[in-house]
Amino acid sequence: MPNKRQQNIDRRESLKILCATALTLGAAPLTIGCRGLARSDLERERAAGASSTALHPQLLDILYHASLAPSGHNAQPWTVRIPEPGTLVIGTEHSRWLPAVDPNNREMLLSLGAFLENLIAAAGQHGYHAEYRVVAHQPTDRDVLEVRLTPAARVSFALEKIRQRRTVRRNHLPGELRGEDLKALGQPFGDRFAVFPRGSTAARYLEEGTIEANRLQAYRDQAEEELSRWIRWTDEEGRHHRNGLTPESMEITGLSGWFVRHFTNRGSVMKKGFRERSVDAVREQVRSYGGWLVVSSADSSIPSLIATGRAFERTLLGVRERMIAIHPMTQMLEESPIRDQVGRELRVSGDLQFILRAGYLKRYPDPVSLRMPVPWFVSG
Repeated sequence: MPNKRQQNIDRRESLKILCATALTLGAAPLTIGCRGLARSDLERERAAGASSTALHPQLLDILYHASLAPSGHNAQPWTVRIPEPGTLVIGTEHSRWLPAVDPNNREMLLSLGAFLENLIAAAGQHGYHAEYRVVAHQPTDRDVLEVRLTPAARVSFALEKIRQRRTVRRNHLPGELRGEDLKALGQPFGDRFAVFPRGSTAARYLEEGTIEANRLQAYRDQAEEELSRWIRWTDEEGRHHRNGLTPESMEITGLSGWFVRHFTNRGSVMKKGFRERSVDAVREQVRSYGGWLVVSSADSSIPSLIATGRAFERTLLGVRERMIAIHPMTQMLEESPIRDQVGRELRVSGDLQFILRAGYLKRYPDPVSLRMPVPWFVSG
């Protein structure tokens, strides 16, 4: 009788044959089982590993929920040091920066703000008050935030909102966003929030500018090579790194997902065909949405970026219940000369921090982006 390991190998080989047959025959029913690696596949391992860490279970859970924040290329740049009980120093890991598309760490600091927002919400749910201060003087400083956790009255928060947050790129409906929904989306940003409905002159400018910025970025070798390092084409890569972009998180699913997991690699990203398909995908995305949302801040100081990232996460945690998808499309803020023109063209004051494509959904998919285990980014 074959052992369990051999049975698993035989099962995987049979699955490959089944999916290959589906590709050949174009038979949709045969695609069952061709799904790639998703976050839920690793949840059992996360629960099993929780008992092996020295972290207090409550702190482990707080930091896990904090780590579900969004970040560029899902690089998860955050680090946490615990110099003494009740004190967290949140910083970043240089190897998880994105210098090609985020040379000033602007987007990274926004992500740290989102991480902080999740941390504060989860801490409150566990009966802790989180007070923070910015300790970084430069965007390249290793330590950015100091957070002190003190026991306090429990502040109820539905942590399921953090666990269910996800970016949805496709299948936005073209209907205009309702006024009450826009008011809720913009509330965390105050007067630093602008809406450009589908069909408006500004919306068409954002459509065309987004396509052009993506084209420029796709053909900028430094940016494309950086992207290639963060795509986890195979399930094995995903399990090894627990970060980056998987086919599932890029919404390359079904037979297409099976194909790229088996026939695409890091070198494929640099080829002309991949670059062209990437731009074509953006063209398809900007055909379907309800409106553009633009977020600015008074400046791009570290405190401002942290605060804006926190506000952004608060908005994201409220969209699923409204069946609204928000897709950050920030390439216009990353590519010259477009980035220097956007604010003037849109007549938005301050420093632009987010360009978001938004639309209603018929069905909200479950989150799939991978997450590093907490002990991977925590040190004493």
